[in-house]
Amino acid sequence: MSDGVEIVKQASESRSLHFYANGAFSVDALDIEKNATETCGPDDLESRHGTTPTKSVLSIIRQSRWMMPLVYTHIWLSAAFSLMQPYFPPLADAAGLEAWKYGFFFSAVKVAMLLGSAISERIMALASPRKCYLSGQIGFLLFTTLLGLMFWSPKGSVFLSLCLTLAVIGGFFSTVFLVSAYAVVTSEFPMHTGPIIATMEFLWGVGNMVGTGLGGVLIDAWAYPLPFFVIAALLGLSLPWTTTSKKLSDISVKDARKSPTSEPLKRPRALYKLLIDPVFVIDMVTVMISWIIMGFNEPTLEPHLRQFGLDTAELGGVYMVQFASYTVSSLVVGILCQLKMDAFSAFVGQFLTVFVFLLQGPAPFLSFEASMWMVYLSQVFTGTGMAAQFISGYCHALKHAVARGYSDDIKTTSFISTVVVTSLVFGATLTPPIAGYLVERFGYRNGSMFMFGLLVFWTPVTCFQWMASSCSRQRKKKCDIIT
Repeated sequence: MSDGVEIVKQASESRSLHFYANGAFSVDALDIEKNATETCGPDDLESRHGTTPTKSVLSIIRQSRWMMPLVYTHIWLSAAFSLMQPYFPPLADAAGLEAWKYGFFFSAVKVAMLLGSAISERIMALASPRKCYLSGQIGFLLFTTLLGLMFWSPKGSVFLSLCLTLAVIGGFFSTVFLVSAYAVVTSEFPMHTGPIIATMEFLWGVGNMVGTGLGGVLIDAWAYPLPFFVIAALLGLSLPWTTTSKKLSDISVKDARKSPTSEPLKRPRALYKLLIDPVFVIDMVTVMISWIIMGFNEPTLEPHLRQFGLDTAELGGVYMVQFASYTVSSLVVGILCQLKMDAFSAFVGQFLTVFVFLLQGPAPFLSFEASMWMVYLSQVFTGTGMAAQFISGYCHALKHAVARGYSDDIKTTSFISTVVVTSLVFGATLTPPIAGYLVERFGYRNGSMFMFGLLVFWTPVTCFQWMASSCSRQRKKKCDIIT
């Protein structure tokens, strides 16, 4: 998910300029940022991304108890989101749709997520975090329920039209929910945004595993709609907390931005120049490829697995391996990024994804036939590679911007987050229909060579990025020693 969550940082990191009045953070964030910058020089800006204040673990746990309902909601919304990829294609196929046609369903979800990311900031500014969070939760609950009801929908064009409408609803409200959720938790821990976002990514992966595993069991117990109804009901259990929690502010962000202190800020550099920065562009392409892989698998992987005669529980297990790998790897990648190994991690992730389409088909130039052990191994590579591409690419882009002299504030992070989401959605929107056409036209083994070639081509680029980053860091260390 890692599905568009980085865009929420733009709503949550406003701590660098604003005063929070939501009960979770009620001191002047401008003073905090001012004190932080006074103790370090410009050369230390990049290293600030890897620093955190010391604090008692027990104290943090006690302060975090209020987050349990939020964690619960986050997991079950993720579980509902995960039902689409393994279980929607068989329903669409039964409704008479070809793979390239129902690939537009997944594309519509991604486009709606981009729309949601743009509008959510306005909702929080004009309404409140609570209204944003509540509308996202209720909207996605409604989407999940209606998607289950598609089991009784008329087939053909009517089915496709209804599904595309639902895709817009689901994609939009999922992003609205995520924006407000991340804004609340990162405002509660303003100096721990990195670990907090990594933890939320971990929880999203846990929800994906729960959703795919439970979904297969429930479908075997009755039929397609059951997991959608059950998980929607579980998602709704936290609504009483959503409507009453003091941690979700009823004050709009626009009103909360009134700060008691104000100091003139230096004129920022033109952020659009990052779009022609080679390092930044490489990072964005690496990020985009992570969702291109997801977009290729959404309409094609499940039909490819039908040759093994898997029941729905076994099918869910295949996807659960991918989500488990993503979940565990996201924590490992987070540690590597903290240790300033993000460029190396991006290269490793890119390299691993090459083996996904080498084994998953397998590639037509290999003499052996497809088998389940290759499918499971390719899912491990998929989850691990996507986590490394997405997290490392984003972190490296942010650090590079700061190192280039751009201000480490909400304006810079908002711009980078917008470019990240645009890159993700662009790749994920175009890929499903193309993937569906290629696989239907040439078969999975030959059609998947499009992805294999793309990944092989981009791997040396990420290797060069890693080596250049290592050389730059070594030069900086030598300069520090000399000075």
